[in-house]
Amino acid sequence: MDDRTWQDMIDTNLTGVFHAIRAVLPTMIDQGAGRIVATSSMAGKMGFANIAHYCAAKWGVIGLVKSLAQEVAPNGITVNAICPTTVNTDMIQNAAAYRLFLPDLAEPTQADAAPAFQSLNAIPIPWVDPVDISNAMAFLCSDDARYITGETIAVAAGQNATNAA
Repeated sequence: MDDRTWQDMIDTNLTGVFHAIRAVLPTMIDQGAGRIVATSSMAGKMGFANIAHYCAAKWGVIGLVKSLAQEVAPNGITVNAICPTTVNTDMIQNAAAYRLFLPDLAEPTQADAAPAFQSLNAIPIPWVDPVDISNAMAFLCSDDARYITGETIAVAAGQNATNAA
């Protein structure tokens, strides 16, 4: 991978999260409350061949969340991350993503790739829906999650079941 590819991924998926958080923190600190929910990935917990730049960025988001949670908890702010498995979005539903899983097929289709994506998950589905991620985020922003901070929540169809506790 070339330097530009690496840097673009880090800039978007880690530095972008940092900038977004930094933009909202002064207001949250002033009001004495707030909820921050970042998007990491199961790839940030596990690592995958051929996407080390993505895995590194998402691992960095986890470190950022855990560190910031400790810093801002006295201000009534919680900071957490969602770690999805593959999500049914354009990021996954494209020829390049299919080729990562099926490098021996010249032009893999979604139907070709579905079993490969499904093999990641204990629950036999290839990807979760975006609303599944939104629902977990809404929970973390609710009063029901007021004492959850510095946590990573896997919305992962069981992909996380093989990770160390």
